[in-house]
This record gives sequence, structure tokens and C-alpha cells, in this order.
Amino acid sequence: MTKYFTYSIFLCFSLLSNLSIGQTQIEIINADEISFNKKISEDRQLLLGNVRTKHEGRYLNCDSAYYYATENKIEAFSNINIWQGDTLNLKGNYLLYHGNHALAEIHQNVRFNHKNMKLLTEQLNYNFATNEGFFDTKASITNEEKSLWSNKGVYYSSIEKFDFFGDVLIIEGEEIIKADTLYYWLDSEFASFRSNGEIENSDIKILAQEGWIDQIAGNAFLSDRIKITQSKDSYTLYTDTCIITDQMNHSLSYGNTLLNFPFNDDTLYLTADTLINYQTTASTIVKAYKDVNFKSTTITGQSDSLSFNTQSNLIYLNQEPVLWLEEFQLTADTISLFLDSNKLEKVYLNKNAFISSELDSISFNQISGINMLANFKENDLHSINVMGNGESIYYIQDDVTDEILGLNKIICSNMNIRIDDRALKNIKFLQKPDATLFPIAEIKEPLRWLKHYNNRNKLAVLNKIETKTQVHKGF
Repeated sequence: MTKYFTYSIFLCFSLLSNLSIGQTQIEIINADEISFNKKISEDRQLLLGNVRTKHEGRYLNCDSAYYYATENKIEAFSNINIWQGDTLNLKGNYLLYHGNHALAEIHQNVRFNHKNMKLLTEQLNYNFATNEGFFDTKASITNEEKSLWSNKGVYYSSIEKFDFFGDVLIIEGEEIIKADTLYYWLDSEFASFRSNGEIENSDIKILAQEGWIDQIAGNAFLSDRIKITQSKDSYTLYTDTCIITDQMNHSLSYGNTLLNFPFNDDTLYLTADTLINYQTTASTIVKAYKDVNFKSTTITGQSDSLSFNTQSNLIYLNQEPVLWLEEFQLTADTISLFLDSNKLEKVYLNKNAFISSELDSISFNQISGINMLANFKENDLHSINVMGNGESIYYIQDDVTDEILGLNKIICSNMNIRIDDRALKNIKFLQKPDATLFPIAEIKEPLRWLKHYNNRNKLAVLNKIETKTQVHKGF
């Protein structure tokens, strides 16, 4: 019912749009036999055998036809072929041609050719006045190396453009494009889509509700519920808006960004205001800017900016970075994470390095230095090397009750800290330390803190990631 209603609307508008067209009569060029029966119709002529007609520069061949002179209309049957010049051709088994409106309604095994484009369907209406073809039965289209399918559509031959509606599919080589609604320009290979868009090749799979893609330049713009999966590094990106350039190798994403990738036998979740991704033959480079937050089961972090290079296996945090590793908070001017096969191997704290761990709400073990190197063994923090201007505050606890007995403040340029079972085990001083032990009763507030101590809000980071996860949940 909907199909015929849609067609009726199209036909009505086609007829109305052509009311002012100068009416020229259809010319009968050939028929093996011409007859008419006044009892049936005084106007209808029967044309049999090798029928050929001409109208306004376009020709019709068929096996038989009825010609209605008053209505200036042809009803044609079997082996129908309409052509105009050497670029446009229509074939089928049944035709109604309205001469006064230059409108062809062709049915059954329809084959429509225009330049390099070939369309197959069961029903097509072509308006020669406006150069528009409409189909509302499933059609398959080929254009050079490209194959296209759609349930309904309109073709504008003057600009070689399709408007597709319903189960749209485009295949060219390894690239596939799908959507519910898609507008496609054959010559420029430009597609604009709405609703359930999908772009896929051997390297990437993209889902989006709206956007466009330039297949020649490899550029695209995506919006609304975007999911991008990269096969090479098993990355998945969720975002509201994404701009892709450089043959689909460079992307910029913003709005509710959430990036997932393998890390430490786990998954790292990363959010930021803006995410940039570069693909090269050798590596993937990810850059994140403004309010960067990330977490896995073993690590949580935050910084103003982040970069990650898969070739160098390096994650670099800049501007007020912080890491939470097990029980420890790590801060510095910049922090570098070195990976080996997506597993954390070392963390380098560059300038104003600081590590702290909480015992209770007012007691924190603290270590500061110019630089620090945290070493990992089988995904667990194993040791920390302090390099230059080392200072530490270390609380002495009862071995049985864990009651705090005193505070040991130590100054030593270089130290080595051993970690066992996610807790500070011992400190090795590589030069003679300056150490002072304060009993619990003598610990005053200024003694509790080293310079540059700053307790950062880990819960806020986790909440931001959880919020983004909920935004994209179920997608």
C-alpha cells in the first residue's frame, strides 16, 4: 500500500511539474501492422511487430503497443527499449509513456543504463523533462568497479546522483557502506547518509547515525552515536563527532569521547575533550587534549594532554599528570609509561617527582625527588628508583596492630624503594642518609608533608569515565 501511494505522489508531482511543457505528438516510425477497433476504442491504435516510435529526440522499440493519439500516450509490451542519444537507455517488458509529460513508467525486468551506470529493478518511472528516475522496488546498480543496492531511490541523471532509501549497500573492493538513507554522487564518489550508517574496510569499521564520506580523498565527517573499531590495534572509539582525513588515516574526535584499547592483559578506558588518531604503516599515534582521564583495573590517571605511539610503546602525560598505581599516587611535571606488548614495564617521572600512599586520612607515606623510575614485574609495581634530591616521610607501624608509632623523615639524594604485596617494603639509601625519627606524640602538622604534596581526586576521574561509559552503554 505504501509503495503504490509513494509512486502515486511521485507521478502526480511529475505530471504537475510538466504542465507547461510544449506538447509534441508521438511519431510512429514503424510497425509491421497497424489497426484499431472502434468498438473497443475510437482513439486506440494497435501496433504489431518491430514497433518503433520517436518523441522529442528519444526512440522506443518494442514488439507491440497501443497508441492513444488523443492522450499522446503509448502502452508498450515485450522487448521494450527506449534510448536517448548514446548515454541513456531503458529496457523492460511493459511500458506506459506519457508524451505530454515526457514520463515513462516501465515495469518487469527493468534495465536502465546511463553512461557507465547500470540499474536493474522491477519498476522504474523516468521523467525525461526533469531527468529524474524513481524506483520503489529493490534495485541493484553497478558503476565501473562499484556495486550498489537499495529498496527505493531517485536518480538525477543530469548530475549523476542517487537518493537511496531503505537497506542501502555500496561495495567497492574491500570497502562497504551501509545506511537507511544515503545520497550518492557517482562521479565524485561522495556519499551523505542518515540513520544506521556503517563504513567498513579491512582496517576499520565505523558506525554513525549521520555523516558523509568522500571515497576518493578518504575524508569523512561523522556525527551522532559514533563507534569506530580499528582492527590492527583492537581499538574502539565512541564519540559524538568525528572528522576523518588523509585516506581514512587521520581522525579528530570530540564530544563524549571514550577510547578503549588493550593494556596490561586488560582494557584501558580513556576520555578527553578531543582525541586525535594518526595511522601509519608502522604505528598508531593517539593524542588526547584537555581533561584527559583514563583507567584500567591496575592503573588510573589524569593529565591535561596525552600521547601514545604504538611503535615506541610509549604513553606520554603532560601538564599536571597524576597516576594511581595500586596504593600509590604518582605525580611529576611529565610522566612517561613504557610498554612491552601492551604491558606496563616502566614509569618515568620527570622533574618534581612525587609518590605518596595513604595509611589513614591524615597519614601518608611520601617520597619526592627530581626524577623517579618505577619498575614493574608481571604487571605489579616492583621497585622505585629516586634520582636526585630524594626526601621521604615514612611512618613506623606496629607489626601486629598496624598502629602508627612514629614518623621517619629521611633526606638522601638517591634511593631504591622495594614494593611487596602492593605496599612499601623497604627503602635502600644509596648514599648516607640524614634521618630523623619522630615519636607519634611529637608529630606536628608541618612534619606530615613534603614540599609539592598534593592529594589528587581519584574518584572524580573514575566518575568521569563511568559517565562516558553510561552515555555509550548498549551501543
